[in-house]
Amino acid sequence: MDTLDAPPLAVDTMTDAQLARRRRITEAVIDLVADVGPEAFQMKDVTARSGVALKTLYRYFASKDHLMAAAVADWHDRLVRQVAADAARRPGAAAPEEDRPDVRVLRFSLRGLRAFQRHPNFARLVVSLVASPDPYASETIAEMDAASARAMRAIMHDVPAPLADTVQVAVQSVLIAGLTAWVTGRTTWPELVRDLEAVIVRLLRD
Repeated sequence: MDTLDAPPLAVDTMTDAQLARRRRITEAVIDLVADVGPEAFQMKDVTARSGVALKTLYRYFASKDHLMAAAVADWHDRLVRQVAADAARRPGAAAPEEDRPDVRVLRFSLRGLRAFQRHPNFARLVVSLVASPDPYASETIAEMDAASARAMRAIMHDVPAPLADTVQVAVQSVLIAGLTAWVTGRTTWPELVRDLEAVIVRLLRD
């Protein structure tokens, strides 16, 4: 996909109508990735499914990688908010052993990880975008990571900040490395879960 000479519209400057159009575009990409995978869909498929002309699409996204990053960020944001809300509703006082920081972080991480197990197309997409040189895609993925980090730190509200920061960085690193190894066939899903649990237990329990 060609890129724009001018930068795309900034999200915080868009009107309500423009934001709705942008959501329609990213929803079309989410559907296409789920249906055919990140490698197979073409921009003409996005325009056909979203009803947004290609020229207009260029005003919102600078490249195909930028568009895919925005779509996966929207998908991931809904996932993180749902998992965080479920964790917040869980009554810790009724079962103290289930409210330890390591249990909370592991439960939060595994819930998010299982979404990629159920939807491996999105795992492959995230892995490809992490390595993308596109600056807009990199910025979008960084924002997605920051949102996930904020949610995880909220889960660790009773953990000292330096340790919570270390846990968040370690867990994020294991997740990305593990997903990369999984989608390329170099590790199994049980091994990925085992490595994640080992890091969380070592940092928060031991």
